[in-house]
Amino acid sequence: MRRRAADRDACAWPMPSFEARSSEADRHQVIIVGAGIGGLTAGALLAKRGVKVLLVESHNRPGGYCSCWTRTSARGGSFRFDAGVQDFSGLGERGPIRHLLRALDVEQRIEWRRVRHFYKKDGLGFQVPDDPAEMVEALGALFPAERAGIASFLHEMAAVYRDLYADIEMTGGVPMPPATLEGMLIWPSTHPHAWRWMKRPFTEMLDTFLVDPRLKDLLTTVADYITDRPDTLSVADMAPLFGYYFDGGAYPVGGSQRLADLLSAVIEEHGGQVLLRTRIKRILVENGRVAGVESAIGKVHRAPIVVANGDVVSMLTDLVGETHLTARYLEKLRAMRRGPSAILLSLGLDRVPDLPARIFVRQDGLVFGIGNPSVIDPTLAPPGCAAVTLLCLLSDEAASAWRRKDAGYRDDKDRFADRLIAATEASVLPGLKRSIIHREVASPPTFTLFAKTRNGNIYGAARDQWHPRIKSPVPGLLLVGAGTSTGPGIEAVVVSGTAAANLVTAS
Repeated sequence: MRRRAADRDACAWPMPSFEARSSEADRHQVIIVGAGIGGLTAGALLAKRGVKVLLVESHNRPGGYCSCWTRTSARGGSFRFDAGVQDFSGLGERGPIRHLLRALDVEQRIEWRRVRHFYKKDGLGFQVPDDPAEMVEALGALFPAERAGIASFLHEMAAVYRDLYADIEMTGGVPMPPATLEGMLIWPSTHPHAWRWMKRPFTEMLDTFLVDPRLKDLLTTVADYITDRPDTLSVADMAPLFGYYFDGGAYPVGGSQRLADLLSAVIEEHGGQVLLRTRIKRILVENGRVAGVESAIGKVHRAPIVVANGDVVSMLTDLVGETHLTARYLEKLRAMRRGPSAILLSLGLDRVPDLPARIFVRQDGLVFGIGNPSVIDPTLAPPGCAAVTLLCLLSDEAASAWRRKDAGYRDDKDRFADRLIAATEASVLPGLKRSIIHREVASPPTFTLFAKTRNGNIYGAARDQWHPRIKSPVPGLLLVGAGTSTGPGIEAVVVSGTAAANLVTAS
């Protein structure tokens, strides 16, 4: 308890009072480093609230893994591929993304299509029903002896899910317990299901209601959205992911870049500035607190608050500097393990597969997801064609073995891609190889280059460990993104960006 109190005290600095909005081009009220969705969320909310915001991003487009890229097709037109994100949770009536879009008054400026799921795991197939009320019947048909347990489990998880988002209108769009002591005292009685389960392992909850390991495996499938180690997840980690079942997942028409571009546009529409192709050399700390940033070409921008959106270890050790961190905080930071990286195979096909937009496969020793968004958004490919991606997670240890300069690196990528194609043909899509008219493979070194992460990790830090809170021990420095306490996934990083914006404007 003393250690926890000391950690809280280290991050208990007061938010600065803003001076009048400056007309000088290099003076801002908040600077955001990194245009991932966490940074874009914070920037859009702050700009909408009248804060002078500067957002800087080293890439040529905003969004991070929530972005798109195109390749010209030999048949005319082009394929639009997503860098990673193809399924969004958090769009229910109380979902954080829905709350964000409403707070920004842009809900009508983006069109969403429902994403349906299909699982094929070692020959066992399961089509996830659109109506959550039909989940018990659909799973019970596969596991009749477990029907009662399935009903009890889904009823309890739905209650946890409702508890989690019950107060989102009162907590500024962030699913969290109340901040006041009085609210905390009554929270267990008003949110009994969340209170009972949130801190417990998800495996324990499954074991309480279910027996068949294949059934438990099916109900853990969506964990692939945030980790390669589902056994490490708590009920708090998994409950938001069950939003894919209770509220449905969705895909923005035009690709994941649509959300990033919309948030970037909101910043600029409200007087903020977005600088792309701008690398930050360091976050300035003067007299013990944040003072702004310096770019790689020596340009200095000043602000009393900096929001860092990126690999938290790199941001704090490389851009801030270890001398500005407490010994205990630095020790925990150095001990952080990165999450998984991946092999991403992007395919242009001469047909649209007769499959749902999202498929999860386990076949021939490979576990991977297939994105088939062209089935719900034909604009992503030439007429009659499809942009399809296969994403296979790699553990931190496996990812470290991939090095761009190694002899045979390109051959290794091609062999892995061939394995994924063969496994897809054997499980859900016969004849896939004959339909390929464009093929491109990304590996851990690709993601390292793209997202400036040290092992190409795509989900931030591993889940079963300490994570830094949004408020860092450096006065004026806030952290958002997948490596923070809110966790990975678009919904989670929207929560981090919303929480950061609320901290800034609360004072």
